[in-house]
Amino acid sequence: MKLLLPLVLLATLASCTSTKNLVNNPRPSSVLPCRDAGYVNRGLGYPSQAVGQVGTTTMDIVDDGANFSGKVADRQARDYTNMAYDAVYRTDDVAFRETNRYTDYAMDTVDDGAGFGSRAITRWPGLATGIMQRGMVATKDVYQSGMYSYGEAVSRGFFGAVDIFTPPEPKSYMVGSLNDLGSGYPLPGSGHHCKLPQLPVEPEQEVTGKNPKNPVTASK
Repeated sequence: MKLLLPLVLLATLASCTSTKNLVNNPRPSSVLPCRDAGYVNRGLGYPSQAVGQVGTTTMDIVDDGANFSGKVADRQARDYTNMAYDAVYRTDDVAFRETNRYTDYAMDTVDDGAGFGSRAITRWPGLATGIMQRGMVATKDVYQSGMYSYGEAVSRGFFGAVDIFTPPEPKSYMVGSLNDLGSGYPLPGSGHHCKLPQLPVEPEQEVTGKNPKNPVTASK
């Protein structure tokens, strides 16, 4: 009984209060957006905050995990790529160095062979032609000595004997000389006082050029 009495009193008070409110406020539902919405949102803010925290934590984990995996993958990929390119560069350097070395050796060998061939081509034919020249000079000396001796023998022996019976060549003052062949001299043998007679010259006709002329008779 003691418990029921206060409850009855509270119910009576509440009914009186609500009746009073109905009388004073003809739209009692207006308290819902003005007052009760804030209470409800405040109450629902806790679970929504929890849900938002869960979503934020999840996205943070995804973001940090992706960033972690991206940095690791990028660093490792760059390291292995750099190692691969380093191997490629070093391989190219080794190939270039060795190729250059053996190419230089081959070209040096070719140059040495060309130098030897050039020297041999210059020396041996020169030696052969030098031997030939010296042989020809020696032969010429012997031949000329022989011909000189022959000429001296013929000149002194044969012509010396022939000159005894053959008169010498007539001089310009003698009868029958070249000066005496001309006419108009008063006495034979007197032609040595005059000029030699002019010998006839056969003109040669020029057949080339724009204006062919006789080189002997044409006037310049």
